[in-house]
Amino acid sequence: MARYAPPHDSVPIIELAQRWVAECLVGDGSMLGQEAYSDATNFEALDRWFVQRLDEGSGNFYEKLETQLRGAPPTSIRLMSELLWVLFLFPSNIGAETKRDGVLRVWRWSGEELDPAHALLSDRLLEGIGSAGMGVNTNRWRELIYLISIGRAVKEVAVGERAALFDDYDRFIAWMDTVPRQGDRQFRHMLRYFLFPDRVERMSSNGDRRRVLAAFGVAKQKLTRRWSDRDLDDALLELRRDLEQRYGTGQLDFYVPPLREVWQTPNDPSDEGPEDDSDGVETIAEPIPEYSTPAFRPRNEILYGPPGTGKTWRLKQEFAKYTDQPADVDRTEWELQLVAGHGWRSVIMAALADLGGRAPVGQLEGHPLIRAKAAQRKRQSAVRSTLWGYLQEHTSPESRTVNVAMRRPPYVFDKAEDSSWYVVEDWEAEDPAAAALLEKWRAGPARVGDAVKRYRVVTFHPSYSYEDFVIGLRPTSEGKSGGVAFRMVDGVFKRACEEARANPEKRHALFIDEINRADIAKVFGELITLIEPDKRARYDRNGALVAGMEVQLPGTGSEEGEEERFGVPENLDIIGTMNTADRSIALLDIALRRRFEFREIAPDPSLLTAKVEGVDLALLLRTINDRLEFLADRDRLIGHAYLMRVTSLEELRSVFRRQVIPLLQEYFFDDWSRVEQVLSRGDGTSVFVRREALDGQVLFSGSDLASMQRTRYRITPSDSWDASDFQAIYAGVVQADD
Repeated sequence: MARYAPPHDSVPIIELAQRWVAECLVGDGSMLGQEAYSDATNFEALDRWFVQRLDEGSGNFYEKLETQLRGAPPTSIRLMSELLWVLFLFPSNIGAETKRDGVLRVWRWSGEELDPAHALLSDRLLEGIGSAGMGVNTNRWRELIYLISIGRAVKEVAVGERAALFDDYDRFIAWMDTVPRQGDRQFRHMLRYFLFPDRVERMSSNGDRRRVLAAFGVAKQKLTRRWSDRDLDDALLELRRDLEQRYGTGQLDFYVPPLREVWQTPNDPSDEGPEDDSDGVETIAEPIPEYSTPAFRPRNEILYGPPGTGKTWRLKQEFAKYTDQPADVDRTEWELQLVAGHGWRSVIMAALADLGGRAPVGQLEGHPLIRAKAAQRKRQSAVRSTLWGYLQEHTSPESRTVNVAMRRPPYVFDKAEDSSWYVVEDWEAEDPAAAALLEKWRAGPARVGDAVKRYRVVTFHPSYSYEDFVIGLRPTSEGKSGGVAFRMVDGVFKRACEEARANPEKRHALFIDEINRADIAKVFGELITLIEPDKRARYDRNGALVAGMEVQLPGTGSEEGEEERFGVPENLDIIGTMNTADRSIALLDIALRRRFEFREIAPDPSLLTAKVEGVDLALLLRTINDRLEFLADRDRLIGHAYLMRVTSLEELRSVFRRQVIPLLQEYFFDDWSRVEQVLSRGDGTSVFVRREALDGQVLFSGSDLASMQRTRYRITPSDSWDASDFQAIYAGVVQADD
């Protein structure tokens, strides 16, 4: 969201501003001093000594301020110094040294010296996060009056109720409208951004907000001049979401290319007010950073809901976002995707065959297919040793020029006396995958006509493990010896990460169906940390790490001791589905819940618009689900998909007999009395379930069980169910639903 503020690091400054609100507005504490001075008494003193004694004479800001505060209580002077420091947290068009000097100068008037090396006066924290134009200098006295008004207003609120003013956006907006101000004060926008950086843009004026909305075609300035802060924030938030979708990244800012060029030329002054009454402080121009490579906001999302709500269907709809048609793919990207579906052996075989069936390793190393595979597997520094290893392993045991013990089929390579390698006769039959790869590569993307998929799909199950998902030992045949060897084999997650890293300019995805059926903590292992958005790795086109984290995966070190570093690329989205009937969200590993966003896919009866022989399918589903939620919980409902394709009474009977009733049995652990209640007319009886009495006197005459009686439940024949039986389920509750 709007926390992205290049080239500035907004995170520590936002946290610092929020800490000031908590400790000095909500509380009565202080940030720069040892004693507490942000209380009502000192705010009232500043109102008396500064607000009520404005100096309109000659002199700059600090000269006038010193005259006004002469004789004021020392604690109120220190509070003024701190308010100036707060005002300086946002603007980046004033140098850190200038800001620090101003804060120290005002503090000195209290009779004390403030340490210039104070942690909260560091260049890093006084760097600012956005230009505030000339207004931050020319109208600084007005901004301080407004700051004092905020402080006085907060202190009039009961201590126990203050925090609530700053926790909720809607409440804060309503309260801020009650604070007196002159003009469109910049600190009003700064404070709103500091408190709600995921909701409010990094703008210190509504003028910029209006110009952005006009330039992007949202609304003309003639209209937006009448809009409130909330109206402008809402419109900008919706615009941001659209732009993030268009550019495929959340790292966008309206003051940074490519968005800035749409509405403002670099360093174009904003409309912060007249440039008069200057205090002599020189402002500095905001640097305009450029995107070196496209950045992506990783998407970690889980679609959850009861059975039959279309979660897997929605997952499949996402596939198109990660699919390129051959005409839209450049040759390099196409080659990366082409080799992604093949192992090293097939790629080496196709490359060697393309070179005429014979070539030294040095020449083979330069083939485009080999380079693409090396980029995809991050092996640029060890390609030659990889080639030698695979060539030797797949050489026939009868070879007279290769002397290695480890051999495994298919035996498709051999080495000549001059150390060049060649393919054996009939290699196409021995390795048809390599033959198909070579045919596609020679044809090129235009002729192959296959869509390029930038995603992988996997379904979790109870025995799914880290070794299946990331990397682990797998058995391999040793050929004619009949023995079995073990080697480290990459799992689907590691392969997906490698493909995304090799293609950093496009978004990739890993789709995980039934993600909650496996032990998530064990499947992800140590990589649960790396999937966090702020830990994601950013790679350049050469595979070099630019930002983020990497770890060493267990068992990946080479014999020479070289360690393979592994990170989860920021351009890899992880999207899963989970059935809440199998496991509630509350039972998921807390580490997983913290790292994923959850989107509920609930049953939607409104999609069932048809009536089957008078049976209102929407009302039928709604009533059954209301009863299920009453008797069980909202995790065990029935999805609309079960009834979406029902077009006749016979199909409705079949769905109930084969799917709905068995699902209800599972929900209630074969407690048929509950199943009967869900499908009842409302009086507790149901035509779908028949009760039969089991008489102990008949079954166990003369036994101590003879006095017992039990009830047996049976499903009635489905061909006996008519439309009125289904209508009876909801007939008694239609009025309540309406």
